[in-house]
Order: sequence, then C-alpha cells, then structure tokens
Amino acid sequence: MDLSHIALDAPTLKLCLSIVGGLLLIAMVRILFLLRTNSRLSEATAKMEQQVLNQHQEILSVRSDSNAWRGELQRMFDAFRAEFSKRLEESEQRYHDIKQRSESIIKPAVPVALAEPPPPDAFVTPPVAEQEEAPVLPVPALNIS
Repeated sequence: MDLSHIALDAPTLKLCLSIVGGLLLIAMVRILFLLRTNSRLSEATAKMEQQVLNQHQEILSVRSDSNAWRGELQRMFDAFRAEFSKRLEESEQRYHDIKQRSESIIKPAVPVALAEPPPPDAFVTPPVAEQEEAPVLPVPALNIS
C-alpha cells in the first residue's frame, strides 16, 4: 500500500489521530488494570509467604514436640524395663534361696542305726530325679524410634 493514494486532508488526519488516541487510551486503561491486579497479586503472594512461614514453624514445633514425647516414652520404657528386670532378678534370687532351703530341709539325714531293709511288700517309690530349671532371662531391650 502506498501513501500517495491516501489523501492527507484534515478529516482523514483527525480520524487517524482519534483512532491512535483511542488505542492509546485503551492501552493506558489496560495498563492501570494490570497494575491494580499486580498489586493485589503481590499482596496475596506476601500473605501466602507469611502463611507458609507460619505453617513451617508449626510443623517444626509439632516435630520437636513429637520428638520430646518419643524421648519421654523411651525413658519411661527404659525405666520400666530396668525396674522389672531388677524385680525379676530379685524374684529369681528369692526362688533360688527358697529352693536351697527346701532342699536342705527335705534331705533327711540317713540314720546309721536303721540298717534293716524295708519289707518287700511295702510300696516304695523311687526318688524322682530333680530337674534343673533354667533361670528366666530378662527381656531384651526394645528400641522404639
């Protein structure tokens, strides 16, 4: 297209100027709307960042609380385990003491004066071989982590 065909008279120039001016005005209004939207989005972004920071602090707080709770439970479990292990050892010691005392009381001293055998028709039970019981071992520690 060639400019020589377009007449450069005043009404044509006014029309072109009004079209360019209208487009410029529309662009300015669009820029204002975009600036306003941009400011709203930046405020929303700042709020979201603050919310993320707050949530991160809450997560760290909950994590430290759960670690403290887990540590407390582990200490309680260790204390209970130590207490019951101690009680078990005391119980085994009492059992062995009672067993030794009962064996010393039950074993009668064989009198030397009694040398005659019992009558053959008397029912005599053979002594039962005493079985050695294995001591009960304490429960091994459980790691809770």
